Amino acid sequence: MQLAIPRRRAAAAARPRRVDLLPYLMVAPAVLVITAFSLLPTLYGVLVSLYRVEFVELLNFVGLRNYSEVLADPRFWNSVRVSFTFTGSSVALTFVAGFGLALLGNQRVRFRGAFRTIALLPWVTSYVVTYLIFRWILNSDFGLLNAVLVEGAGLPRISWLGEPGLALGALVGVDVWRAAPYAMVLLLAGLQGIPQELYEAASIDGATRVRSFFALTLPLMRPTILVLLVLLTIVDFNVVVAMLVLTGGGPGAATEAMSLRMYYEAFTYTRMGPASAIAMIIFAANLVLSGVYMRLLRTERHS
Repeated sequence: MQLAIPRRRAAAAARPRRVDLLPYLMVAPAVLVITAFSLLPTLYGVLVSLYRVEFVELLNFVGLRNYSEVLADPRFWNSVRVSFTFTGSSVALTFVAGFGLALLGNQRVRFRGAFRTIALLPWVTSYVVTYLIFRWILNSDFGLLNAVLVEGAGLPRISWLGEPGLALGALVGVDVWRAAPYAMVLLLAGLQGIPQELYEAASIDGATRVRSFFALTLPLMRPTILVLLVLLTIVDFNVVVAMLVLTGGGPGAATEAMSLRMYYEAFTYTRMGPASAIAMIIFAANLVLSGVYMRLLRTERHS
């Protein structure tokens, strides 16, 4: 009997292992969709960024000339500044507003469900509809906001979308108003995953709500916070619709982010080569930013 067991194990090891194809078949449709709509367009963008694409000569290989042309353009570097300013401001304010809404929505009070539903309305409303409404609200001549300020407070009319600083601030404000409910949903899920027994134990030990927030809530919410920051950064860094509808990149180029600059190069000036070069630069920036967040998240999990 003692010799039979090793022989059986040796025979089992000698037999070829059967590969279970079911898991691969289950994920195959998703892999095909991702390849068709994400990987292939990205590879095509890399290819086009190395060519001069014109209507007369469709493909003319120019190597890295498109990249050097883009990097030598002052307007591109202005769009870099706008992108990072807009993304940093919007992500920070969206996180603060979303955390505040999540804390309010996590309270055990009456009409909590109604509050959550109302708070989600800006997020579920169509992007274009939201930006068109705010374009009317912020209009300097007949906008609702100026009407309230002039008639209600007697203040002079303000050109919200006509001044460079105010236009970028208005874009950030509108983006925060739209994205804060999304942040609230993710942060609220994280808050509800924290056991209430921890807060009860902290209360027995004499900890106040503020101390419990910094000693318990924030440390336990770090993974959720990092994931939220990754998602918000990617969305805001690639924003096009908000700037296109509200300001068109103006006044001047004060609100022209990298993604909007890419849009104009491709569809206004029909310069697909430089537009693809900008797209690859944006893609690389997204990879770097996401890598930083992922490294922080991995460090957080192992700590």
